[in-house]
Amino acid sequence: MRVIGFLLIACMVMPCCSGGGGGDKSRVKGRSQGAPYELLVVADKEWLKSGTGQALMDVVEGPIEGLPQYEPQFRCTKINMVGFNNRFRVYRNIVIAEVDRKYAEPEMRIARDEYCRPQIIVYLTAPDDEAFAEMMAARREQLLDLLNEQELSRERALLRKKYSRVVKKQAERQFGVVFLAPEDIDEVKTGDGFFWASAGKLDFKLNVCMYRLPLRNLSLDDFVAARDSVMRVNIPGGRDDQWMETDGRTVSFRQRPVVGGKGQVMVVRGLWDVRNDAMGGPFVAYLIADGKSDSLLVAEGFAFAPDEKKRPLIRELEAALQTVSF
Repeated sequence: MRVIGFLLIACMVMPCCSGGGGGDKSRVKGRSQGAPYELLVVADKEWLKSGTGQALMDVVEGPIEGLPQYEPQFRCTKINMVGFNNRFRVYRNIVIAEVDRKYAEPEMRIARDEYCRPQIIVYLTAPDDEAFAEMMAARREQLLDLLNEQELSRERALLRKKYSRVVKKQAERQFGVVFLAPEDIDEVKTGDGFFWASAGKLDFKLNVCMYRLPLRNLSLDDFVAARDSVMRVNIPGGRDDQWMETDGRTVSFRQRPVVGGKGQVMVVRGLWDVRNDAMGGPFVAYLIADGKSDSLLVAEGFAFAPDEKKRPLIRELEAALQTVSF
């Protein structure tokens, strides 16, 4: 049995914009450009076709975990270093990769707001292909976390300007927390220690819910069983034999730092479906310690959009979960 054996500190999950750093602070910098989850890869294009270069692309174009079909982490534009001019320096997410003997050892270096704001540039350098491949294997999660956090911080900044007042009021009243959900989520259903809020005008494609679990350290199987029990009571289907449940084959978890605070939270991802029905989609849940009640607060987002890409929806919902604070 896989066990979620992590230290949950009673702390806050706070919204946080990416910080500055790097570049010339004395000059005024313009706004960065690019669509959400768009990445500029600056490297020798022929090298990118090699096994080592493909190892990099397999990371940044690899599948997002917990979605029902393949969707890439980032939509990539690839250019040679000689073409990296002012036109491309305004991208907000950039990876620059180079293999050359002039580098003594492999290194991943980060620069922020070097040419515009907000911007992250990740420099990946190594003396040879073998060292580069080893670095990619060791730094894969770190690279994705850095790039994804740049986008999630943008989402959180948008949520601070426009958020669902209905959800914020319900979360404060029922759980004593701040929760900034997408503004379109405007319909709330409450239960015993539970609420579910949906974007009714958007055909319920965006959903959030919140509930407590009494256990502090629990296995992944324990969480799935507890989640299914909560959902069976609070999100039933149209018939007595229908209710939301978890597809246990798809569930994964990882520990991540609290946004803008100290400690760790546990993030669980996977797919949900409705028993005896064709409905389903992805979900992401944040398990947050509440020291005052010695319980876990579960803040969850799930999407229902059978004819749409799920990446922008589930990432928007995850950014909202990161705004939860006691």
